[in-house]
Amino acid sequence: MKQTRMITHKLMAMAIALVMGSCSSDVLSDMGQESQGKHTTKMEFVGKVIGFDQQVSTKAKMQSRAASSSTSWKDGDKIYITFYNGTNIIPGEATYSSTSGWSVSYDGDLATGSNLKCEARYFVNATFTSSSLVSLNSNSEIYEDLNATYAYSNGSLTVTATLSPKTGRIRLTGKAGEKIYTTGISVYTTFAPAINTFSTSNAIITSTVASNGSTPYIYGYFTDDDRSLGLVGSDYAFTRTCTSSMFNKGESGYMAIPSEASHNNWRSGLYVKASGVEFKMIPVAGLESGFFLMAETETTEALYKSVNGTSSTSQLPVDAVSYSEISSFIEKLNNETKLTFSLPSAEQWKYAAKGGNKSQNYTYAGSNTPGDVAWYAANCTSKQKVKTKAPNELGIYDMSGNVGEIRLGEYYDHGDYYIDSYGGNYKSSSSSIGINSYVENRRDYNTFSGVGFRLILTCK
Repeated sequence: MKQTRMITHKLMAMAIALVMGSCSSDVLSDMGQESQGKHTTKMEFVGKVIGFDQQVSTKAKMQSRAASSSTSWKDGDKIYITFYNGTNIIPGEATYSSTSGWSVSYDGDLATGSNLKCEARYFVNATFTSSSLVSLNSNSEIYEDLNATYAYSNGSLTVTATLSPKTGRIRLTGKAGEKIYTTGISVYTTFAPAINTFSTSNAIITSTVASNGSTPYIYGYFTDDDRSLGLVGSDYAFTRTCTSSMFNKGESGYMAIPSEASHNNWRSGLYVKASGVEFKMIPVAGLESGFFLMAETETTEALYKSVNGTSSTSQLPVDAVSYSEISSFIEKLNNETKLTFSLPSAEQWKYAAKGGNKSQNYTYAGSNTPGDVAWYAANCTSKQKVKTKAPNELGIYDMSGNVGEIRLGEYYDHGDYYIDSYGGNYKSSSSSIGINSYVENRRDYNTFSGVGFRLILTCK
């Protein structure tokens, strides 16, 4: 009996201790929310959105939207909020209703107090795939405040933020209905609230010029100060050297599509930089199978070796490479630039060699006199630097002579390739360097001195 009373006294003491402990400040700080799990609560949102004035043709006019005003938001508008509770990150998704205001769902426990750290993000022209992913594109506007604050106590939540543009924007003027492609700009593609992370892409951006003569705004950024803005249409390509200061947050630039007569600080042709080596692509229009760009020169040793990890400045055309080695190089180049380079088909090569829609029907690529445009057996005994003879009508060099150029291979039924090389080389006679000259049926594992390749780029 005595033992029973002692156990009872101990249990009572433990209960009292637990009750007393539950009044500690640590536990009080979580009153008003369940511990862990998904929560939903009303939210007051205080602050403003600094937006873009779509009508301004030079720079964005900073216009404020009062974030707490009931007339400023539309049903379904969302703000993603990353709450911080010590070292813990709590993702939240706030949704606006015209009848009930803001409510926020969050996963975890908020700290109690005021002036607590959070981040807030607001998206326009985005797709809310789910609470775990926001899908973005080149026309998506992103506004954020990385130094927002929240106050939370007894179930009452207030978020204070000034949401300002995360990306700059650019607008190009052209002909209505014209499809244009831009390179050199990075854009955000997704945002994952749960891990507070953006993903990005610097692939080709496709836009169509609207009826007012301008593309939709492209929202993006330059990752460094020497990236080039590339602009490609159905029969032109231009490049403009840009700096990050030209594309600041909130920048609104109308950039006129240049012409051959008026470049407006653009260079003619699409310039691409890979592994520190810049090369030029020239548009080839008018082929029934579709528009493409062809490299101004044969692939140089500098480009080939640099992309493969060995620094070089040699302007000699690379040769004695197998089809498999060429394919590996192109794959590395595409991975680095996020573009779609390939070898030309026979049709593409011949069309570009004869001068495309500017053809003068010359025997050789750019002239009826071989020595004007070609290195061949009559004037050299080895391959020569690219661009040391005259170009053809499109501005493309060495399509006759210097090194032969492998075209895109086609499979035999038994697994080998048809691999032809076009244009002849420095060992060829004048009769073998015309625009229709080729050597056929090489194997993919063969390498030949005097045989290299030239790149094309397709825009999709």
